[in-house]
Amino acid sequence: MRHFGLPCRGKRLPRLFGLCERAGWVVVAALVCVSLTARLSAAAETPAVDSGDEAAVVERLRESVTWLAAPEREGRGPGTDGISAAAGWIAEKFEQEGLAAVGSIRRQPFTMTLEATLPSDAPNRAELVGPPGADGKPLVIPLEFGVTFTPLAAGGSGPFDLPLVFAGYGITAPAEDYDDYAPLGDNAKAAAAVVLRQEPQKENPHSVFNGNQASQHAALARKIANASEHEAGGVIFCNDATATEPDALMDFRRAGGGENARTMPVLQISRSVVASLIEQATETSLAVVEEAIDRTLTPQSQPLNGWRIRGEVTIERQETAADNIVAVLPGTAGAGRDVVVLGAHYDHLGYGDSNSLAPGTRAVHHGADDNASGTAMLVEVARQLQAAGPLPRTVLFVAFAGEERGLLGSGHYTANPLLPLERTAAMVNLDMVGRLDDDNNLIIHGTGTGTGIEALVDRLAEAGGFALAKEPGGFGPSDHASFYARKIPVLHVFTGSHTDYHRPTDTADKINYEGMARISRLIAAIVRDLATMPAPPEYVEVASKQFQGGGGDRPYFGSIPDFAKPGGGYAITGVSKGSPAATGGLQGGDVIVRLGDSSISGLEDFDSALRKHKAGEAVPVVVRRDGQERTLSVTLGDPR
Repeated sequence: MRHFGLPCRGKRLPRLFGLCERAGWVVVAALVCVSLTARLSAAAETPAVDSGDEAAVVERLRESVTWLAAPEREGRGPGTDGISAAAGWIAEKFEQEGLAAVGSIRRQPFTMTLEATLPSDAPNRAELVGPPGADGKPLVIPLEFGVTFTPLAAGGSGPFDLPLVFAGYGITAPAEDYDDYAPLGDNAKAAAAVVLRQEPQKENPHSVFNGNQASQHAALARKIANASEHEAGGVIFCNDATATEPDALMDFRRAGGGENARTMPVLQISRSVVASLIEQATETSLAVVEEAIDRTLTPQSQPLNGWRIRGEVTIERQETAADNIVAVLPGTAGAGRDVVVLGAHYDHLGYGDSNSLAPGTRAVHHGADDNASGTAMLVEVARQLQAAGPLPRTVLFVAFAGEERGLLGSGHYTANPLLPLERTAAMVNLDMVGRLDDDNNLIIHGTGTGTGIEALVDRLAEAGGFALAKEPGGFGPSDHASFYARKIPVLHVFTGSHTDYHRPTDTADKINYEGMARISRLIAAIVRDLATMPAPPEYVEVASKQFQGGGGDRPYFGSIPDFAKPGGGYAITGVSKGSPAATGGLQGGDVIVRLGDSSISGLEDFDSALRKHKAGEAVPVVVRRDGQERTLSVTLGDPR
């Protein structure tokens, strides 16, 4: 399951979508032998799916999860041999169960950005350039790559030559009445902002910045986003006075893996060099400046007149091929909305990426519950439905890749559907279904997204002995959201989060396989009913909780991210019903480029900018729509 918690760590990746074969549905349609009306009228006579011997089901699920979550699968991280093996395993399982390809398509390929690297044979250089000295020549302070400076993956590549400003801790925090950028005015625009790590009064338990615990403003990604909002040309990090090793340089990926594809350079320069720069430019020591900020909680930001930084950064962003694995159980009716999709993502975090909740740990993140459990159940339900024989509606099974990097696989599928979306009656998603507790608690999202769905779920869950927690909305951090954004009814099945989530400890020995077997029977019954009911569910727009990450401590906006359109602003696929965004006139396809005074280059900028406003405040929002910019007014709602 996708993690949208804060602090943000650069999790949204560029998507490079290839064209996809769309003709496979014709082959499926050719299998139609009777009319839709005749077959669907017999829906009530369709027998329940027989899952077979209970012990055999449990053992199949155990073997599948154990194999998928084994160390050899390398956490099924993008670009690893492990995820390639998992893709092959899923395709083979589908084929072994006698499930057809979609036309000739068993794999739906797409491309995603894997990671950023610093090539050893490419230029990474920088120097500080000061005003002319007595000899009329500018003072030049060369910086040594890996010793006194390092590029960070969160930034961009290319040559740069930028004026310098000192931006304190790089924080804009209206609630704390503190803004490092306020004294700079327009001087920060197109300049490289020198920013201290951490935050003011770090060792003061009574600090407005969450006492002596790090607040959200200390996150490097937030500082980068804030600089971007102020239209800075670059960011230069410097260790603050509390650092145990003042001149130590951060790891290249410490501020994020570079998935946001920012264009501005983001560097770190050793503290001793920055201290010398500040003293020469301001005739005040860096230590004195920091002490003044801490003592008065008043920003000391200022332009570093006459000083520039110039150089070149070369960051290579490695791309990798990924595959959605597909199979189909052809239906016996072929008109109208005659397709039900059952999906689960099979990727995970590999050895731990920026979504890991064990930051700094390089270890296999096994992903047994997230989402070897859903993948194993997808295969098991496919087996059960295939064994029971064809249903009136076609059932399409999809194992999605790239979910952990931003719903990439499902986003690619809905943008390039193998079976037309207008034929899709509903989508059921399995994500983290391996930890059913002793009270049989099962969480199902999307119960309000289609007519008749809630009653169907209630009836089948009661028969299965489950205690349901229902969320009517169709947006959330998993692949069903990609379908609901296309106005398709959805269900998302989930057994709940736990302390092993997104950590190396999510292992196969902690899975409740007997519980999974019971849930698999429920899912097979739900899909069967969706595929046989005389009239498919009609899409219902639900005013649901906000989907975009953060939440809880910032105003409600109500936009739905479009992860398939990275960079150049914050693209949205739609807005929640009745939300401030909807009332303000935003719509799917808009790209938000400014919110209030903040320039927006992506999702993290948007989240950071939104936190600078309050519920009830009317904020101008500039969107790019149909090639033109439009300014709308959005009155923000109470946090949710």
